[in-house]
Amino acid sequence: MSDQPDRQEKIHDPTPTRLKKAREEGNLFRSKEMSSVGMLAVSAALLILGMPAAFGVLQNMTTRLFLGAPTMEFNPTSVQGLFADVGWQVTLVLAPFFAALLVAGAGLSIAQTGWNVSVKPLAPKANRISPMQGFKRMFSTKGLFETGKSLLKIAIVGPLAFFAIQGHLPQILALHTVPFEGIFTMAAGWIALLLIQMLVALAVLSAADFSFEKWKYKEDLKMTDREVKDEHKNQDGDPHIKGKRRQIAREMARRPRLDHAVMQADVVVTNPTHYAVALAYDPLTGSAPRVLAKGVRKRALRIKELAAELGTPTVEDRPLARALHATVEEGHEISEDLYPAVAAILAEIYRARDAV
Repeated sequence: MSDQPDRQEKIHDPTPTRLKKAREEGNLFRSKEMSSVGMLAVSAALLILGMPAAFGVLQNMTTRLFLGAPTMEFNPTSVQGLFADVGWQVTLVLAPFFAALLVAGAGLSIAQTGWNVSVKPLAPKANRISPMQGFKRMFSTKGLFETGKSLLKIAIVGPLAFFAIQGHLPQILALHTVPFEGIFTMAAGWIALLLIQMLVALAVLSAADFSFEKWKYKEDLKMTDREVKDEHKNQDGDPHIKGKRRQIAREMARRPRLDHAVMQADVVVTNPTHYAVALAYDPLTGSAPRVLAKGVRKRALRIKELAAELGTPTVEDRPLARALHATVEEGHEISEDLYPAVAAILAEIYRARDAV
């Protein structure tokens, strides 16, 4: 039996193209438990921080209602105004809470998946309403894991709530003897403690869920040998990519190696810091001087360094260097309007060379 893996077995990690396609289709890595714990933490913080202010608003509203009840006339107009006032007060209490939860939910989702907009998940699919597919999902690895998470959450939250109530049962039974304001103060402390205990326990569960979901996401996107080869074939067959590769190849073929170009040059004209152009003139092969290499900034510095190493003369001429770099491509002859300036430099170079 061959030791080679099955060609249809998913053994390759997803390529960047595969990951990009998954994002476009709305297939994103997301841990629901991590988002749930984050929302629970935000809710707990809002309750702890906002409960005093919310209680103050509700207390003032209740006081105003009870004190005004004896003198209030009950008619359609007054009842309508009463409901409007109560609704407005309740909205003032609840609106900041729900707005903060909405922002927190969106932020937690974006923090896990990044910003991604796709309508493809909304498209109808037959397998979503297929009983057989639903049955398979129910007993898949992910389905069993989700069921296990639900049971584990019940096993965590249930005992915590039970012991929290049991521990405070004497105080709960004696609440009828406590002033109205004291009831809310005591209950707020109990609820805050219970929320913190639940957060700590569920944070451990969310960490396990995060690890599992990340592993499952990569496993689902793994590729077979055939998928990898097909992807490479599609990319190689893309006319845009092939054209770009040919263009780069042509440019590289036209460009001689930088050190060879500077070695063959008669002179390097510089800016002196931003531009450098290597020129050569051979009357047997051309009618005008030719630009062998040119560059700006780092490439210009490299051309000058090579000129110093190889003994190629360097001449500083700012206007000429800029004009040569802007108007003449590598491997091409200079234009006629640049003949006088270049000829004067070459004549000086030849004169100095003959004098040696």
